[in-house]
Amino acid sequence: MLPQPLDPPSVAVIIPTFNRQDKLLRFLTLIQQQTYRHIQVIVVDSSSLDGTPNLVRAQFPDVTLIQVSDRNFWTGATNAGVKLALDRQVDFILTINDDAVITNDYIDKLVSLSQQHRLAILGSRIDYLTPANKVWSLGTYSDWGTDRFLKIAYNDEDIANIPDRILDRELIAVDALPGNGVLIRAKVFEHIGFYNTRFCPHYHADSELIMRAKKLGFNAWIAPQIVLKNDFSNAQKYLPQRNLVGLNYIFFNPKSHLFMPAVLYTIWQYCPARHKLLTLFKLIERFKNTL
Repeated sequence: MLPQPLDPPSVAVIIPTFNRQDKLLRFLTLIQQQTYRHIQVIVVDSSSLDGTPNLVRAQFPDVTLIQVSDRNFWTGATNAGVKLALDRQVDFILTINDDAVITNDYIDKLVSLSQQHRLAILGSRIDYLTPANKVWSLGTYSDWGTDRFLKIAYNDEDIANIPDRILDRELIAVDALPGNGVLIRAKVFEHIGFYNTRFCPHYHADSELIMRAKKLGFNAWIAPQIVLKNDFSNAQKYLPQRNLVGLNYIFFNPKSHLFMPAVLYTIWQYCPARHKLLTLFKLIERFKNTL
């Protein structure tokens, strides 16, 4: 008697959201259209005030909705979804943002590639939705000894300027990944724990988790041919004015990419000893230039 085929792996899709009902509802519609059917969708709402929870319940009754405090930020909200997914004993967890735009076979491609190569962590290429044909990320790489020790590969680069030898690769090894569009085997979380809410409540938690996973033996990859388009806001983000209130936001607000506890923790934990002092010195110079 021939052995019965194994069941296809299950995927929990974790979507943190806050006051972006239009983008979230668009994304949930795209999830409904996925060719890969073995998925569970978990929306983690951080106390939205725009009616998001009621709309999700009414329009997408099969979606699991978790509500958490708005003080959870990205990290705490994502962790709430991951913990529920692990309780449900899924095989994979896909972290993705509510402003993502994906093709119908997006999850199918991620799972297929992960299964084919037995990958623990697989990220997507992220392009801008607008302007078209422009890359936001092809993974994150460490550049210790500089003031920008984590660099997003090909950030803001026109696709036409990226070499074919990069775009045509099936897989590229990375040091870290943005949290938008990352397929992670459940066993990774079971082995290394969750996203770091203490030091990285919002920014850098995604990179820190991947760096921790790599440190503990899990490799991370990006698939240049599996593309997620990100509907970034057209509104330009400016740093606050350089007064005491503004500087407090820049260095001590969790929603700032220069949030000092997250930056210093990442350097302390992952920067090689031979580069640590130079990296800190360069970082201090960068902070001084911000003043």
